[in-house]
Amino acid sequence: MIGLLLDKDAIRELLHQYCFCMDQGRFAELSALFTADGEWIAPYRRAKGPAEIAAWLAQSVPPEPRRMHYTMNSVITVDGAHAAARSNYLVMVEGANGPVPSVCGTYQDALVRQGETWRFQRRELVHAFKGDMALVLTSPARAGEVDGAQHRG
Repeated sequence: MIGLLLDKDAIRELLHQYCFCMDQGRFAELSALFTADGEWIAPYRRAKGPAEIAAWLAQSVPPEPRRMHYTMNSVITVDGAHAAARSNYLVMVEGANGPVPSVCGTYQDALVRQGETWRFQRRELVHAFKGDMALVLTSPARAGEVDGAQHRG
């Protein structure tokens, strides 16, 4: 039982570290939270492997406006060296008159333990509601993705 609790606590730390790295623009550090073949999946883009994940985030998440990610209501299931987590998220962006809700939804995560460290094998963002996400989405459109123009919503 103690091992299970320690695993769940380590996974919560991973979920929270992701938020701090994202908010501070530390995309190389954020991408190191993924396995070598880990996937980051959003409704508008997929990236695979730490280098592609870091490059995509550096391109699409500008330093301004500042943003803050919140992860909550996490339900974590551990099965040996594999785990699944489902969490709600909320992203707030800096607005002219204070914080503004940007997007919220669910993270659906597949995780794997490598040695003593938990990493994302797959992180999928499922948007429930979104406003102005203040992202720069300039990649060529793929099936099911938005157009390659700057995306402000």
